[in-house]
Amino acid sequence: MPDTWLRLSVFGALFGCLWLVAVGLIAQGAPQQTETIYDLRNAGENGITSPQAVYHPEPEYTDRARKRKIRGTVLLSMIVTPQGDVREPKITQSLDKELDQQALRAVSKWTFEPATKDGKPVAVRIHTEVSFRLN
Repeated sequence: MPDTWLRLSVFGALFGCLWLVAVGLIAQGAPQQTETIYDLRNAGENGITSPQAVYHPEPEYTDRARKRKIRGTVLLSMIVTPQGDVREPKITQSLDKELDQQALRAVSKWTFEPATKDGKPVAVRIHTEVSFRLN
């Protein structure tokens, strides 16, 4: 008899866990449709045009980088949304930890006339560079 109770307890616990998982999945609803993000390397093909920057402030030098006379370029990748905003900027080639952060801050403020595909605004991944030069 105790063996039967143990089996029923284990079965009950497993059933309860499965029930909670099922309820959680139902509560989440239908899977969200994912946004298509075109790579800018396809610009000009398949009706895709390039986004055009309308506001692109330059990054600021940090005092440490200026004193050390660090110069160069940070390479970045980012998504330009159909609304012309920047999303998910990422460093693809670093220059200096502080200047990398300044480059990320700057491109996060950029705005664009969005890319289009067949005349409709679309999200695209672009690759760009931010240069740091001392005068």
